[in-house]
Amino acid sequence: MPGDLILVNGHVMTGRLGESRPSTGIAVWHGRVAAVGSDAEVLSWRRPGIEVVDLRGRTVTPGFNDAHCHPISVGLGLQEVDARTPPNESIADVVQRIAERARQQPPGTWIVARGYDQARLRESRHPTRHDLDQAAPEHNVVLIRACAHIGVANSRALALAGITATTPDPPGGTIDRDEHGEPTGVVRETALQMVRQRVPEPSEDQIAEALVLAGRQFLSDGVTSVAEAGIRKPEELGAYQRLARERRLPVRTTLMMMIGETLEPLLELGVQTGLGDEWLRIGPAKLFLDGSIGGRTARMSQPYLGEPETCGLWMEEPEVMKQKLLAAHRAGFQCCAHAIGDAAIELLLDIYEEALRQHPRTDHRHRIEHCSILRPDLIERIQRLGVVPIPGTTFLHDFQEAYLTGLGRERLRYAYAMRTFFDRGIIAAASTDAPVCATSAMLGIQTMVTRRNAAGHVLWPEECVSLEEAVRAYTYNGAYATFEERVKGTIEPGKLADLTVLETDLRAVEPEALGSVRVDFTVVEGEIVYQRPGAR
Repeated sequence: MPGDLILVNGHVMTGRLGESRPSTGIAVWHGRVAAVGSDAEVLSWRRPGIEVVDLRGRTVTPGFNDAHCHPISVGLGLQEVDARTPPNESIADVVQRIAERARQQPPGTWIVARGYDQARLRESRHPTRHDLDQAAPEHNVVLIRACAHIGVANSRALALAGITATTPDPPGGTIDRDEHGEPTGVVRETALQMVRQRVPEPSEDQIAEALVLAGRQFLSDGVTSVAEAGIRKPEELGAYQRLARERRLPVRTTLMMMIGETLEPLLELGVQTGLGDEWLRIGPAKLFLDGSIGGRTARMSQPYLGEPETCGLWMEEPEVMKQKLLAAHRAGFQCCAHAIGDAAIELLLDIYEEALRQHPRTDHRHRIEHCSILRPDLIERIQRLGVVPIPGTTFLHDFQEAYLTGLGRERLRYAYAMRTFFDRGIIAAASTDAPVCATSAMLGIQTMVTRRNAAGHVLWPEECVSLEEAVRAYTYNGAYATFEERVKGTIEPGKLADLTVLETDLRAVEPEALGSVRVDFTVVEGEIVYQRPGAR
């Protein structure tokens, strides 16, 4: 239920840029911001029964908005084997974790592990089926890379998927092979899907449980709004609707609807972007154009370093993808597509330009999910067309080594170019792509401000932004990307009182330490829905 609350003696970052007067307090009335200003101004709203919280110098921001993530996968991943790098430092560490899970499960069942990055493993290679066979010879195992575009299957899982030495590469995917032509176990893009399709699908009940677990995780990181980056199945939509109906949906959610699986039934019903309410709404129609940089499947205009024949993959023929996005645009949908490589981004901009020429729309806000590897000409087109980039703002922290190895420094000049976006007036919304990266918005803010990776290396500091701009990217810009900037994204009278209270004054924190700042409280509609243990 919407609540009443007064916060005083803090540092309020409203999410607006160029604030002329600092604010120390916020008054909330029936779940909406009633006033923001001095302590005296907000205390004028004090009434019997309204809680007054002394922030003691803490910073308050609008509730963080993760513009592209996968809450279902986050929740399910909390129940899978943790194969992230770190904490795992070697293939042996990952093998040990899978072996431990195998001892807990009956033979013949599936083990799903997630999160490794071969660039940061001690062996600097992908695991193989032989590694996984050693861990769990009597189980079906699939180990998914952090990007979720590449995986490793053990021998049993490959057999169940029908992948042998004579199996051709599927369209939009590849099967890695050894010198004898035998599958190594590494499967990319659609070849990975051949394996994942054999894993039993979660039920609607299991998905709902996963969403509650994921929601708690997001709230603990101060995230109050998310965009679920891909609804494919009725069970997924059903779980979201059930939680919203029962008032158990932890965070406000916009749903991206996968074009291949959902567009036709949505068109038959006349559903468009925007259907729903402030808790759950239909968002853009989504397509995948390419893959990932770490997997060397993102579609580039030039080959990857050391692989002159490799420019990445298209998920489908470009003309097929064009027609699908044009159909979604004609139907009135906001459109978006996963496009990481510069060739994929160029194709997407070509499609958007053609769509707007055929069927003009003044405020389309078509999106580029990830929008990773840019060139100056592409940035100019993004600005001219009014397209909204959705950069993965933690990617340079987690995967910078793989980017440099695959592309070299010069081609990364405009990777996640937040400074350029702000300077050109391009509204780019920050995201984690969780579970690809952690759900921490503060780590994304740190990365935007510093451009540092986990080892402390800085990549093109010319693209650093200010703390205020980074907060803006994680709040207002996310609301703008879903046409909701009038109801949330900044702390202003009349807007939803979704707030994040951080443990200290952010402006006093060294930029390199921003990612370690903890969330003390998360407020949704004036109700404290998360409190860090030990926070007063």
